[in-house]
Amino acid sequence: MAKIGVIGTGYVGLVTAVGFSELGHDVLGMDIDEEKISLLKKGASPIDEAGLEPVLRKNLEKGKLRFTTSIEEAMRFSEYVFVAVNTPVDEDGSADLSQVIDAVDSLASHLDHYAIIVIKSTVPVGTFELTEEILKLKGKIEGKDYDLASNPEFLREGKAYYDFMHPSRIIVGAKKKEVAEKVMSLYEGIDAPRLITSIQNAIVIKYASNAFLATRISFINEIANICEAIGADIADVKKGLGYDPRIGHHYLQPGIGYGGPCLPKDILALIRMSEQKGYYPQFLEAVHQKNEHQVRTVIFKIKNLLGRPLTGTKIGILGLTFKPETDDIRNSMTVRIIRRLIKEGAEVTAYDPGVKRVTERRGLSKLRLAQAPEDVFEGADLVAILTAWPQFRKLDWDALKGKMKAPRVLDAAYLFQEE
Repeated sequence: MAKIGVIGTGYVGLVTAVGFSELGHDVLGMDIDEEKISLLKKGASPIDEAGLEPVLRKNLEKGKLRFTTSIEEAMRFSEYVFVAVNTPVDEDGSADLSQVIDAVDSLASHLDHYAIIVIKSTVPVGTFELTEEILKLKGKIEGKDYDLASNPEFLREGKAYYDFMHPSRIIVGAKKKEVAEKVMSLYEGIDAPRLITSIQNAIVIKYASNAFLATRISFINEIANICEAIGADIADVKKGLGYDPRIGHHYLQPGIGYGGPCLPKDILALIRMSEQKGYYPQFLEAVHQKNEHQVRTVIFKIKNLLGRPLTGTKIGILGLTFKPETDDIRNSMTVRIIRRLIKEGAEVTAYDPGVKRVTERRGLSKLRLAQAPEDVFEGADLVAILTAWPQFRKLDWDALKGKMKAPRVLDAAYLFQEE
């Protein structure tokens, strides 16, 4: 069994740390957030992930999993160092690599024995050359002090731990085949297709996967809008589409567009990465622009149903997270829609079963967060379903419509057309 250090304990880092400890490795998770590390040491997960916390506690008790705020301790311990910090979108749409750079710079300062450094974060082509340059400036020699590998993650929020233990595939990229094989061996006990490839290929596989998922979502939203315009039923149309084995039913659910911490930033990063190499990916730009258009489409539908400007209206919203079964509102299309409603003068009350509070820094200081779904209907001019939480189907809709000024409900998430 190996000694694995994981730098960063966000969604990807924490799931990676817990998953490897469950596979029998000795794991040390490191993060600069003292509050988060204190919480983790007590066996409490700062993220809402199905099945994660019990395994976290079990491996803490067994001594297979520990946490620290010390990069020096993490490097002294580790044979393998997984970098799993955030790579948010920068102002120009490219990947912000500041956290990766800081992590590599810090670990390089404390690298006192040979270790394989594995980049788990989603990073563009060129990042590994940058990593090598940082290590070189610290006096570290490739092959003697370290080797590099890419091991992209394919985790779905809400099902991330399940996906780690039951992955659709395991991809490892490295210059040297023996390095890639060592990283791949860490996943012994997991049954999944495996591919050892180059670092460049591993990077593009990750970006291309998310770009394709984003494309399917933008495509079905385009078809749904066309169906609405011409009077067709998107429920039957997508059912008929999905019967084609070349297409399938997965990721053909229309809604308000794709959001969250991965798809929006990754498709933009792939676009910018391509532009920097002299190629303009017009098709991917169209996918992105279609998703941007969905916000305006939902706002138009709300105004059309109201038959008046938004100023002075009371709007109820069901759903805040970027998708059901998570507590994450990062890059949520729902949040963007609510901001627009508030900006145009609407009074907005929202409920989400996964969200207990919303901080002002997200630009939602005027939003009223309801404690129960029934509250969003009280005196509302319109209620919009923006996140397809399955429990919303079970509400007593006939009774709740009676609480409204007028029974106007917009199912923008196509909740009642989900299979």
